[in-house]
Amino acid sequence: MTNLPVTGSFSVTAIYGQKGKYWADGHKGIDMVCENKNVYATCDGTVRTVSYDANGWGYYVSIGDANGYRHIFCHLKEGSIKVKKGDRVDRSTVIGTMGATGNVTGVHLHYQLQKGETVVDPTTHLGIPNRIGTYHSDQYQIKSGAKFKDDAAIPAWAKEAVEKVAAKGLMAGDAEGTFRPNDPVTRAELAVILARME
Repeated sequence: MTNLPVTGSFSVTAIYGQKGKYWADGHKGIDMVCENKNVYATCDGTVRTVSYDANGWGYYVSIGDANGYRHIFCHLKEGSIKVKKGDRVDRSTVIGTMGATGNVTGVHLHYQLQKGETVVDPTTHLGIPNRIGTYHSDQYQIKSGAKFKDDAAIPAWAKEAVEKVAAKGLMAGDAEGTFRPNDPVTRAELAVILARME
């Protein structure tokens, strides 16, 4: 399992912050191409938006995670989107297929990460360098079959419970793929957990 939206060999063709002809203010995400055109969710979360933006993102899906991050998958192929608003997803969920819809020059995925309305570097969450190049998803597996990068910090007596609440979508890791088992739970976070139990 990875935090990547692609699997197999993939190329990064435009990086976060890159400036140029198409991004005078800096590229707001990362562009990827892959032989396997399936696009996967990059978090455990809930689909917030499935929409179309003719002059920008084309067909796109937005997924919200438990930590207030918005994962946005753009330029999806028309008719390929497999999720709908309100669906719970995890990192194994195929949400659609790479396409060339919206304002694009070819088939690719534009992946963007936001905290509220603030755009953040998505490569930190994905675990890949913010550098143009060719990579393979095998290089970015979350080690030891762990669901979270900090799986070793979860006490043995709590591991089964953590796995259950994560699998049910009640509690999720943060944008970096960590569970942070020793962090306190706020009243707002508890309210979200209880609401998800309905």
